[in-house]
Parts: sequence; structure tokens; C-alpha cells
Amino acid sequence: MTSSAVPIKHPRLFYLDFIRALAAILIIITHYNNPYMSSRPIFVYEPFGVYVGGLGVSLFLIISGAALMYTYGDDEKINLKTFYQKRFLSIYPMFWIAFVIANAYLFLRNNGHVSTNAPVWSLIFSVLGIDGLIANTSIPTFYTLGEWFLGFILLFYIIFPILMWGIKEHPKVSALTIFVLFIGTILFRPNIYGLPNDILITTRLPELAFGMYFIKYIQHVGYTSLGISISLLLLQEFYPILPNSLALPIVGISSFLVLTWTADHIKHKSIQTPFKSIAKYSYSIFLVHHVIISQVFTFIDSSQLSTIGTYLLFFIDCLLISFFSLLLFFIEKKIVSYCRNLAS
Repeated sequence: MTSSAVPIKHPRLFYLDFIRALAAILIIITHYNNPYMSSRPIFVYEPFGVYVGGLGVSLFLIISGAALMYTYGDDEKINLKTFYQKRFLSIYPMFWIAFVIANAYLFLRNNGHVSTNAPVWSLIFSVLGIDGLIANTSIPTFYTLGEWFLGFILLFYIIFPILMWGIKEHPKVSALTIFVLFIGTILFRPNIYGLPNDILITTRLPELAFGMYFIKYIQHVGYTSLGISISLLLLQEFYPILPNSLALPIVGISSFLVLTWTADHIKHKSIQTPFKSIAKYSYSIFLVHHVIISQVFTFIDSSQLSTIGTYLLFFIDCLLISFFSLLLFFIEKKIVSYCRNLAS
């Protein structure tokens, strides 16, 4: 599975940027509402019978699979060294910088006290970027930002080459295997260090793989697929009878198809540009948003907010998130460039 071939350069697909931007917005709404505004959430809380954060994550998973397949799917073989090196540089430098800055701020804000009782050795989880995932077990960590999703995506990167090979070379067998693993996890609910089922890789394989199958074999949303997707979403909105474990991938995939069709009909650059911008900075947004929201609510009593005040505060949070995500993005670029110059 190794080769010296360089991945083929492809033009960006607007629908992936469009969905990535919307998913980022859904995640921001999620962490604004929960736990601070859970009694009177803004915008939306359970669209189509699923938790809004779950829908945002589902869309992120689908486009993660789609984006990697779009980048590497046409290559005869994948250069594993180059692949993992690029993934390393896309994830870790910005995460480490954000982690250090956030913890330095929290240390000062807490009058020189570390805000966790985790043992020093558990810092290894933060170095590896999996502290948010491990925090869902009974193991104490220095988890500050990045959520469980970051550790999950790192696991996906590890298995992506073999998953891509299976989907390209044995699509039917791979689909059946993924389905069996998914159903098996739902039915038998394995206890893996106390991790919730919905953050296990086998539970989320259908979404990751669907994005890959879509890029490789589908690529276009026809009216039949659109109609079925809309019908499923309407059914879930008014009659949410499916258990969450089944509803989440169905709603996520249906939403992806509807949004893909919608994006294909957005032709004006003035409309495309804001979504492209949010998508470009989505990773830095993902890293900073939760810390900013939680810190703002240390100054604000949410129970005293009026309805207008609630939306105004959300807008202010978005301004702060925009500023600090841009700042983090450019700081990371400068530091990585500086380190490369040192190494050259």
C-alpha cells in the first residue's frame, strides 16, 4: 500500500465547504446551549429527533471521509509516510499551540492553580490529542479543548488507508462488514473502558464510509435520493420513532444529501464566500469555541438573560470565536514556518 506517487491535486468542492461550515455552526450552537442555555436553547436543540451536536458531528464525519477519499481516492497506491505526515501537520501543531495558550490563560485566571487533579503522566493523552476521548472514561486527563471528536478523527486517520483500500477494491464486502460491525456494536453494547457507544469507531463507520462511497461511486444527488432524504427527515421531525443509534446516521446521511443538492445550486460567489471562509478556519474554530463560550459564561448569568440578550450574547461569542480562531490560524502558520526554517 505504499508508493512514491504524489496525490493528484483536485479543485475544492464547494458542497464540502458548505457542509463543513454548517457543521461548525451547529457545534457552536450546541456548546452555547449545553449546559448554559439548556432550559431555553436558541435556534435548535433536537432537529429531526436527534441532538443538534450529534447532527453536527455526523456531518463532520461524513465530510471527513469524503474529503480524504476525494484527495486520495484516485491514487493507485497511497504513500503512507506522506499521508500520516500530512495528517500530523494538519492536526498537532495547532492543537498543541491552542492547548498551551488555553491552559496558560486558565492557570492565570485561577490565581496560579491548575484546574485539574489529573496526574502529570496523563499529559501524554494531551500530547497525543486524545485527552478529550479518554476523558469519557474514568481516567483523569488534562482535557481542555478539542472534544472527543479530535481523538476519534485521529483513530479514523489510522484506519483510513485500509478502509479506502477495502472500499475501492471490495466495495460490497466492505459495506457488509461495516454494517455488521455497526449492528453488532448497537446490539451488544461492548464496554470499552466505559466509552459511550456513540463515540466508538464501529458505531460511526457508516457515516465515515458513506462519505467515502459518495465520492467514489455516487458524486451526484438526484431527485430520487433528494426526495427520499427529505421524506426521512420530515418523518423523523414529526414522528421520531427511531432509537438514537439508528436515527443519527440516517439523519446525518439524509442531511448530507439534501445539503449537497442545495450547495450544488448555490452559484453566486457572494453567497459561497462566507461558507468557504468558515470552512477554511473550521479547525481553529473547533479548537477555540468551547473554551471561549465557557469563559464568557463565567462573566454572564445565563438565567438573567432576556431572549434578545441570549441571541446578542451568541453573536458576541461568535465575534470572539472568529477573532481568536483567525489569530490561532495565523500564529500556527508562523510557528510552523519558523520551526521549518530552524530545521532547514
